[in-house]
Amino acid sequence: MEALEEIVPFLSKSARLDLRVVSLSHVLGLTGSVDGIKLLVQNETLLNNVLDLTGDESVAKDAVLCLVNITAEEIGAAVVVDKLSERLVPIAYNAVLDEDCKLSDAWCMVLCNITRPEHLVERVLKHLLAIEFALEKLTTCFTRINYNKQKCHLNYLGPLFSNVSQSKAARDVFCNETTGLLRRLLPFVHHEGSIVRRGGAVGLLKNVCFDSTVHEWLLSEDMNVLPFILLPLAGPEELDDETNDKLPVDLQYLGPDKKREEDPDVRKMLVESLAQLCATRKGRLYLREHGTYEILRELHKFECSPEGDKVVLNAVENVVDILIRTEEEIGEDNLKQLEIPDDVKAKIESMSEEAEK
Repeated sequence: MEALEEIVPFLSKSARLDLRVVSLSHVLGLTGSVDGIKLLVQNETLLNNVLDLTGDESVAKDAVLCLVNITAEEIGAAVVVDKLSERLVPIAYNAVLDEDCKLSDAWCMVLCNITRPEHLVERVLKHLLAIEFALEKLTTCFTRINYNKQKCHLNYLGPLFSNVSQSKAARDVFCNETTGLLRRLLPFVHHEGSIVRRGGAVGLLKNVCFDSTVHEWLLSEDMNVLPFILLPLAGPEELDDETNDKLPVDLQYLGPDKKREEDPDVRKMLVESLAQLCATRKGRLYLREHGTYEILRELHKFECSPEGDKVVLNAVENVVDILIRTEEEIGEDNLKQLEIPDDVKAKIESMSEEAEK
């Protein structure tokens, strides 16, 4: 700790360049371990100095990488949000928006890291939403491929959108019918170039589906989210004409070269999106009428195979269990309004934990 105190003065724009470089290199080395991060976050002055050095072109890369590594651990993310977020969020945001910034990807990762723990989301989001049209402008950066002229991909904006959409305030921005942000982001659910980008878009969609008040809009002709969810879950299986007629146009007669989403975490989020859309009677009827059961039936066979995943299989069975029941059997218009006894909740949570194991 004393050695750290000694180098803090050299982590300054006013210090000699060689001393800045050596001191920051030492800090970067410490960020490579959890113990090192725990040590660093005890020194608020050091953290502030590192943030200052992100604006020093000669050492900016190492300074931003320090923040990426520190925030990758939840303990580091929590301290950074506590001590630096008011300054850090606008700095990171402006770096991402700067199409000539060479460190935009690293800054995207910082923003992603500090919004990953759910208990930090609202505090970071508060600073983001204080910037006029911040999420709208970040969406523009994300949806314009090759936006950054320095070959930064901005893929980590996807998980950032997923993280902040845990908050209703962010979901309201993404679901604004006038700006159409969600409509612009939906195609990235099928993005093949990056699992990070694709997974982020799916995570956002899943979180939006948690809000049953927007289900009717999501399933409307204007939004039509169901094909975006079902298409990655569909494989090369040949379906009969009657089934194809039920399916959305984008899923009809897909052919033998159709590939199913390879990542089990993404498949799970897509199935969980369907589970949320099953919350209301209208949603359940719509899913049944548009071939959701038939797609899940084939997915169930796949998840039972050696290539499949037990956690996804469990999620599929939960949705199928709802869809195969009649509305008379279900007996509720909105399943989210049901009061579940505490002992039943505990049993469900225990079963979910066992399934994930």
